[in-house]
Amino acid sequence: MWPVPSPVVAPPRAPFLKQVNDIPLTRDFLKFVLNDFSERLYRSFRRQVRLVVHGGAVMVLHPSFTHRESTQDVDYIHRAFAAEYRALGFIDAEERLRSCIAETAAKFHLGADWINDHADVALPMALDQYGRTYDPIYNASTRPENSVPQTIFNERGLALVAVPWPWAVALKLVRYAKQDPVDCAAVLRLGFAQRGIRWTLAGLEQWIMERCWPMGYSGYQPPQRAQLRQRIQDALTRAFPEGASSSHRPPLRMTSETSLYFSH
Repeated sequence: MWPVPSPVVAPPRAPFLKQVNDIPLTRDFLKFVLNDFSERLYRSFRRQVRLVVHGGAVMVLHPSFTHRESTQDVDYIHRAFAAEYRALGFIDAEERLRSCIAETAAKFHLGADWINDHADVALPMALDQYGRTYDPIYNASTRPENSVPQTIFNERGLALVAVPWPWAVALKLVRYAKQDPVDCAAVLRLGFAQRGIRWTLAGLEQWIMERCWPMGYSGYQPPQRAQLRQRIQDALTRAFPEGASSSHRPPLRMTSETSLYFSH
């Protein structure tokens, strides 16, 4: 008799996920989702995973803001995570992270991009004094003077650290669509409320150019420079409209009198 072949067992399938998330992530719901994600990360890594984030999720989660009801996704810097965890000896860190992202998405019926690194391709790199390439946004974000006050989610398996405010504004000014204008305005109002910064067009332009120089502002052609200034002026007008009371509008000051340091 011929031997009876053993049944072939198919490997477990990855959960089917819609590609684009269409479920609004409000503050409470996003925290609920992130708690689930945190526990999955902890089971996988047995330690807290730190991700540097930017975009709308920062505006939703940061306790100083109330102008945003929700966001559609969480933007994080994957290349920074990959480099950090390779250095820690996690050779499969990227697979572990993406698996946890997919599992959380499946549980809450979110799109596969509910947390994503789509913006990484547009984020600048820089050279240090020795000619070595480094990630300027990650470096600025993970310095203690930024990472401590800018940690917007902190559980045993996950910490989300928001990029410094100059970078938050600079990145939004590049796209300046959808909710970017109101987000920029919110950051400027926060700078005035917390630090008493007297924003001017020239002062704000200098602030981002000095703090975010890897964006390549020195190479901007006149049309690009004009567009940047137009967007800066629009953000200032939104933040401090002409009809606002004097207690909410900073007096105009010269650039040399404008503080360049809002948040490190």
